[in-house]
Amino acid sequence: MSETPASGPDAVLSGPDVPTPPAPPAPPEPPALSRFRGKDHEKITDPERMKALAHPARMAVFDFLAARSAQGLGGATATEIAEVAGMTPSAMSYHLRTLAKAGFIEEAPSRGDARERVWRLILGSFSISAEKDAPESHKVIERTMGDAFREQQDRNFSRWLDRRSEVDQGLREVALMQQGHLRLTLEEAAEFVRRFQELEQEYAELTDQRKREGSDPEDGTVLFNSLFRFYPRV
Repeated sequence: MSETPASGPDAVLSGPDVPTPPAPPAPPEPPALSRFRGKDHEKITDPERMKALAHPARMAVFDFLAARSAQGLGGATATEIAEVAGMTPSAMSYHLRTLAKAGFIEEAPSRGDARERVWRLILGSFSISAEKDAPESHKVIERTMGDAFREQQDRNFSRWLDRRSEVDQGLREVALMQQGHLRLTLEEAAEFVRRFQELEQEYAELTDQRKREGSDPEDGTVLFNSLFRFYPRV
């Protein structure tokens, strides 16, 4: 007795001739810029964490520890940090605890004298930005934080201008202070930023490698401050 193949909306197909459903499409590639932020990049949107850095003394701490990390020197004690910031060690301890609570720094292994803590930077790369729908108070904190970073960079740059006549001629020749105007489309501007970040990431990875290797006074390297400003004229 022959069987009639099932048909209609409720029919169930079976057998070797049933077509295989197509594979789901591959997920889209992440935006190109994300490749250059690094796997340890963190975006900070918490206003309380933003406020932790919005203080000249704490910004000086962050800048100092970031420089030591890049040089492969590790952390520093409250006494060493206080000297750079022009404060007493006891006053500096408050700012160090504030930064630690906000997750920017942490205690490092002791150098042998347990009476004084050693502090080191935690974050390797981060950006600060209020959420799109954040209240105005959060956006004010974001602006304050941006001003704090700019002022620290301005202090570093002023120190270079004051001391550049004292350094080796080779350092003066590679130092760059440049300003210009670029007339670009949005696509060209995005490409400019992408290529800049790609180049920066290449040398950031080289710096990270040297950080892991530790400090070597004979390797011929010099710690440079980097600041690049690229924004539309409004």
